Amino acid sequence: MEEMILTGSNEQEQFYKKKFYFSYSGLNKLLYSPAAFYNHYVLNQREDKKDAHLVGGSVLHCLLFEPDAYDDKFMSMPGKFPTDSQRKIIDNIFKIHCEIGNNSLLLEDYSQDILTQLLTTNLYQALKTDTQRLEKILTEENKEYFEFLKSSIEKTIVDQPTLESCKAQVEILKSNRDIRALLQLDKTEEDDHIEVYNELYIQMNHDKLPFGLHGFLDNVVVDKESKTIFVNDLKTTGKSIQDFPEAVEYYKYWIQAVIYLVLAAEKFLKDEPNRHEWNIQVTFIVIDKYNLVYPFQVSEDSMSEWKQDFKKVLDIASWHYQNKKYNLPYDLAVGNVKL
Repeated sequence: MEEMILTGSNEQEQFYKKKFYFSYSGLNKLLYSPAAFYNHYVLNQREDKKDAHLVGGSVLHCLLFEPDAYDDKFMSMPGKFPTDSQRKIIDNIFKIHCEIGNNSLLLEDYSQDILTQLLTTNLYQALKTDTQRLEKILTEENKEYFEFLKSSIEKTIVDQPTLESCKAQVEILKSNRDIRALLQLDKTEEDDHIEVYNELYIQMNHDKLPFGLHGFLDNVVVDKESKTIFVNDLKTTGKSIQDFPEAVEYYKYWIQAVIYLVLAAEKFLKDEPNRHEWNIQVTFIVIDKYNLVYPFQVSEDSMSEWKQDFKKVLDIASWHYQNKKYNLPYDLAVGNVKL
C-alpha cells in the first residue's frame, strides 16, 4: 500500500521544533486516529466549537472546582439559543465579520450576507420576498444572540438550561457525604496535615521518551498523616452509572488514571526520601444522566495492569512521534492486522 503523504510540512517543522507534551486526550486521539491527531496538534486545525455535552462537562468542573473563574471562561446566555438552522446563519456572519475585530455593526447591517447564506442553505426559499426571509432571521431574540456573540469572544457560550442543570449537579455532588470527604470540602484550619489542590496543572519530562506528559488534575488531596495522595477526577456520563466500568475501557479512561498517577508522583513524591511509603489512590467521581453519583476507586490490581498496558501505549506514541507517521493506527501501519 502506498503511504499517504501528509501535507503541512511547515507546520510539522514548527511542531517538532519544540518538545511536545502528551495529555490523556492527545494520546487517546493518537490511538484512535493518528490522522486526526496530526490535524489537531501538528496542523493546529481544531474545532471551533465544543459539543453541547462537552460544554456542560466543562461548566460543571468549573462550578465545582474553581467557581471564581467562571466569568473568565464562560458567558451565560439568558434563554435558549436560536433554532439550529438560524444559529448556523448567525454564527457564520459572526465568524466571517466579527472574529477579526469588526464588532461595530448590528445583525441587520449584514442583511445581504444573510440573504446569500439563506439561499446557499436553501432556507426559507419558499417565502416570496427577501423581506419575509429577513424577518425570520432578524428577530429580537436573534439580534440579542448576535450581540451576545460579540461580547463573548474568547469565551465559551453557555445557554441557561445547561447552566441551571450544572448548578443542580454541583449541589447534588456537594450534598453527598462521600464526595465531600473525598474532595475535602469540609477541611478546616486544624487539618494542617491535609493539602487540597483543584484544577492542578502538572507537566513532566521523561528521560526515556522524546516527549513529555501533562494534564490538569481536577482535585488532589495530599494527606501527610496517612501518607496518601488522593487523585479525584470528575466524570459525567449520558448512560446509567452502573455502565461506567464499560466506559473506562471504551474511552480509555484507564490511560488518564495512569497519567494522573504518574504526574502526581512527579509533583509530590519526586524529592520525597520515603516515597515508597506513600500511596496514590485514583478515584473517578461519576454523575450520570439521572444525577446518580458514585465514586469509583481504582484498585491496586487494576492500576498495576493499566501501568503495563500504558507502557505499550507510550511505545506506540513514540513510534508515531519519532517516525513522523500519522497516516494509520500503529497496528495497521506496521502490518500487524490480518483477516
